[in-house]
Amino acid sequence: MAEKRGAPCAGKIRQHPHGPKFLGLFLIWRLKQKPMYGYSLIDEIQDSAMVPVKASTLYMILGKLEEKGLVRVRVEQAEKRMRKIYSTTPKGDAVFKKVKKTKIKGLFREFLKALVA
Repeated sequence: MAEKRGAPCAGKIRQHPHGPKFLGLFLIWRLKQKPMYGYSLIDEIQDSAMVPVKASTLYMILGKLEEKGLVRVRVEQAEKRMRKIYSTTPKGDAVFKKVKKTKIKGLFREFLKALVA
């Protein structure tokens, strides 16, 4: 059965279908700047006033990015536990550049320029 469009039910929040894709692009961009572990990413996302993200959602997206070869993971010993450090791959960098060049255009590009001006 097809989902009806319109106002969401009271108390329910509809997720945008492109949310995980947008978050994935954000993660590639951020990890290109600096390799990080998952909880640091969650903290930054929440501190930057983006939508709250559950750890399970973030790790699911990171896992998919890793499967596609867009990010890599290395394991490091930190204090008494092991931590996964995520970073981008050359393929991830290329995908980000391609999306930036071909998908961010028109009114959306103007909106983003105005947002950061």
